[in-house]
Amino acid sequence: MVGPDVYWVKVVLAELGFLNREAVLSWEFDTQTEAAVLRFQRMHNLPVDGIVGPSTFRALWTLCGHRIPCDEKPRPLSSGGTHHYPAALLHVDGGRCLLHHYVEGHLQGSYPVALGSPNTPTPNGYWYVISREIDPGGFFGSRWLGLSIPFGAYGIHGTDNPESIGKRATHGCIYMLNSHIEELFNHVQLNTPVVITGPAAIGRMLQPGVLPGRDIQRVQTILHALQIFPGHPDGRYTPATAAAVASFQKLEGLHISGQVCPFTYEALEKAYDIAMGAVRP
Repeated sequence: MVGPDVYWVKVVLAELGFLNREAVLSWEFDTQTEAAVLRFQRMHNLPVDGIVGPSTFRALWTLCGHRIPCDEKPRPLSSGGTHHYPAALLHVDGGRCLLHHYVEGHLQGSYPVALGSPNTPTPNGYWYVISREIDPGGFFGSRWLGLSIPFGAYGIHGTDNPESIGKRATHGCIYMLNSHIEELFNHVQLNTPVVITGPAAIGRMLQPGVLPGRDIQRVQTILHALQIFPGHPDGRYTPATAAAVASFQKLEGLHISGQVCPFTYEALEKAYDIAMGAVRP
């Protein structure tokens, strides 16, 4: 992968002494970066896979990433006087796939956006902007606004796939048309609050006996692509499906239960992305 989220990881690794400063000049997740991630994971008793997943990102963020690229804390909302709103605020309406830009509580404009798919949802919450980049290129379009979400490299950015706008089609990032984020970019500074609201995607526990569903079919499809499940993805949690899940859990070093819990969901999606070569944010 290449992008500002990779750059952020490299800066943090360099700050912690796991990566040479010269290597930070590139935005590529290269072999040096992978080796640094592996060293970091071994030292901090994390899954040693060379991938910056949620647990590794959380550790990087906690140790020093929350200070990069700026050392300031987000500005609190005013508690007195006549000003009760931050100077600027972005509200991402996950229910309608819209981003609203407010200044002093007054709506300045609304933009259609693409959000995370049901399998990789955009996290709801109160965050703020921690990085700004012009022309990151590729998947990231013409502008990037990094967010303070502590369990993944999430951002608001342009896209080279304008057909995705208005859909739930991303890996969790928020896509905007390049023309729209260029219009918004100059009005959004570091520490600008970003509120993300909308329906929360919560997967059910999958085990033998549960009702058939598309979530089971999704798990079967992934296991089939990984050459672990030989059957047809029919959406039924059969003994063969449970056995395939248990085999996957053993390969990934997870608790072997044959049931799909949130940790197994996460590992399945990561393994599928790697197998399919998916690198979109």
